[in-house]
Amino acid sequence: MIYKFSDCVLDLDRRTLVRHEIAQHIEPQVFDLLVLLVQAEGRTVTKDEIIAQIWDGRAISDDAITSRIKSARKAIGDDGRSQRFIRTLPKIGYRFDGQLDAQPSDPHLRAPIAVPEPSGTQVAETTAPEIGYITDRRGRSIGYADLGNGPLVIVPPFWVTASDLWHDHPDIQEFFLTLGKELRIVRYDRPGSGLSRDAQQNETLEDEVALLEDMVAALSADRFSLLAISAAGPVAIRYSVAHSAQIDRICFYGAYGSGKDLAPPESQSMLLALIRQHWGVGSRALADIFVPSADAEDRRRFAAQQRAAADPEQAAAMLELSWQIDAKLDAPKVDAPTLVLHRQEDHAVPVEFGQWLARSIPGARLQLLPGDAHAPWFGPMDVAIQANSFLLG
Repeated sequence: MIYKFSDCVLDLDRRTLVRHEIAQHIEPQVFDLLVLLVQAEGRTVTKDEIIAQIWDGRAISDDAITSRIKSARKAIGDDGRSQRFIRTLPKIGYRFDGQLDAQPSDPHLRAPIAVPEPSGTQVAETTAPEIGYITDRRGRSIGYADLGNGPLVIVPPFWVTASDLWHDHPDIQEFFLTLGKELRIVRYDRPGSGLSRDAQQNETLEDEVALLEDMVAALSADRFSLLAISAAGPVAIRYSVAHSAQIDRICFYGAYGSGKDLAPPESQSMLLALIRQHWGVGSRALADIFVPSADAEDRRRFAAQQRAAADPEQAAAMLELSWQIDAKLDAPKVDAPTLVLHRQEDHAVPVEFGQWLARSIPGARLQLLPGDAHAPWFGPMDVAIQANSFLLG
């Protein structure tokens, strides 16, 4: 069946969405949600029905539904203000209000392909990353974003991430565009987060390294560099020691060799409980740690980014894993050219952790940066500029 509305064509058989005659990148769960709303034919779809159909009845937060609705609106050119197609009925659910033209699929038609926009159109459309999925050795669907051309740089996940929320966050967009000048940047989401939200989560450092191995294999990457941000530090260390012939360069930012010394056990327990019980409050508490000097609006935006990327239980489990992983004994075995970037007043990962990395990895260079933001896209683009220069060689 094909549904047409406005400038959109939704093909259920091919599972494609075309807008302005351009194939849109849309993750499977968002596609299914859009189909559910369209096939309701003007009927209000309750949140309970969405959970039953899209999440098989599993307990999820309202933020998870809101995130998928936002992605669906973005894909069809709608937004939360005008609600031209997808209307929110507070405390009830959602209704599709577009004028639909339904017709059977033509089996002889070719599937649509993405066509580049003509010059002079919006930059946001032409610079958005390609979204793809791999199936790892455990059969999980792992989503990734692929941006740019040039030497390959892989960015392992460092916290809860959502690689599909590109247009919603100009600061993240600017960071990766600056970082990716003359480079190809591939970043993927941890199982339980973002594009990989429905995948069973990792529990150990070995799981994290195995996932990176699977991503490298899927990309058919012979040699590449790593940008290891925050909790991705131990993953990059362990992987580069095991696969040294593949690594060109490693750039660390706000990273560490072991998460076991980042916070005392009592502080860890309190924060994990807060995240699990009150994700809204917990995400704001993390914003105060990760971007302490940001203004109120930026902290609110950062907290919203976290909630859009993961549910409370998923976020707590990932933070707990970040505190458990340890690759300190492997650091002296790293033999790739290494740059360690760290903000001098970082509250989440104090500067001494970056200094330890630079001392422990042979030949590593340490570059201290002003400021206290742990998230690399807050404040000036100095992290992206320094990392880009080093990774380009």
